[in-house]
Amino acid sequence: MRPPVYGRIPPMFFYLPYGTDAPIYYRPIVTVAMIVICYIVYAMTAAGPFSSIDHEFAEPYMLAIGDGLHPVQWLTSNFLHAGFGHFFINMSFLWVFGLVIEGKIGPLKMLAVYLGIGIMYGATVQILMLHHEPTHSLGASSVIFGLAAMSLIWAPRNEIYAVLGFWVLLIAKFKHLETKISTMVCIAVALQVIVLHFLDYSLSSQLLHLTGALIGLVVGIVMLKTNLVDCENWDIFSVVTGKNTLSDEERAEIEANKPEAVKRRQALRQKRQNLLSEEIEWAIKSKTPLPAFIIAQRKEREFAEWTLPQELHLKMIQLLLGGKHWTEAITSMYQYVERHQEKVSFVRVMLAQALLTQNKPQAAAKVLEGISLQESETTQQSAILKIRAKADAMHQKNLDEGIYELDK
Repeated sequence: MRPPVYGRIPPMFFYLPYGTDAPIYYRPIVTVAMIVICYIVYAMTAAGPFSSIDHEFAEPYMLAIGDGLHPVQWLTSNFLHAGFGHFFINMSFLWVFGLVIEGKIGPLKMLAVYLGIGIMYGATVQILMLHHEPTHSLGASSVIFGLAAMSLIWAPRNEIYAVLGFWVLLIAKFKHLETKISTMVCIAVALQVIVLHFLDYSLSSQLLHLTGALIGLVVGIVMLKTNLVDCENWDIFSVVTGKNTLSDEERAEIEANKPEAVKRRQALRQKRQNLLSEEIEWAIKSKTPLPAFIIAQRKEREFAEWTLPQELHLKMIQLLLGGKHWTEAITSMYQYVERHQEKVSFVRVMLAQALLTQNKPQAAAKVLEGISLQESETTQQSAILKIRAKADAMHQKNLDEGIYELDK
């Protein structure tokens, strides 16, 4: 018996969903992979790119109904499609509901959910229909109905974006639609029930779709109640009971503190730090100290916990002094003294000398107070004594001329 075909495009209109406003915290890796696998299987089992399936070739992998239990078919039947229209419509719905579900739980859980619904659906149908008249079923429709039911539980108020196409006097018309997930899923399920009510036989694609939706409904509720998914109080139970009454600021704060968001921010922050460090190192190696100084100051403002490595810091100071960039050199040396221990006495001496060039003898003398003469080398002791003497003389001269040093 020729297996039923699900999801054929109606001759007078078609509905193609393509997006959603549901929050997406994970890339749809598994969703895309399932679409690719379904296409590969379709290409392998169809006579041509837009042809129907080769039933004789694909029949062992379809879901046999009324012919015993075949566990392998519980999995394989979900990747088969009767024709290109069946495949195309199914994949458009899989894309949207995959975004909603995988966007909340990530690829590993999504893979388990997708395969789990398909296997549970296949097992349920074969077990319950053991004595049915032999026939076959195929397609991802029932799994997609399961994902749709989960979306109804997890994100009922989010929107689905779609294109509605229809014919008017042989002219195709298109209309953009934005429909709430709750509205769309309820209409889809209601249509299955209505069509099923008027059919005169017990097994149909509508009944199989509803079976998948029921399985998805149970999976969605179980995952929600066991905290395997965080719907941020926008699940159907929170919406019905009014728990989703947080302000935009409160929701934004919750969103910002989610582990995934924190990890993303930390990764971006680290990437930014590494980039700036490379720019500083390149500027110093290129003997262009001013760009290095500017980038280092920007980085310290942006990242309070960051400190320029001691060796690079010292090279930058020496290049700034060599280029007589006194203001920048003095600022950089003060920062070095605050943050590093190695060669700090050496830097203090250079800082004092630089301050003297700016006519700041008191500041120079104060910098030298941090150096112990007894612990200094002989050559350094001599330099310190000379700088102190010069600072005292310069200070006295300034007083005689009425010059007062305000910045010590």
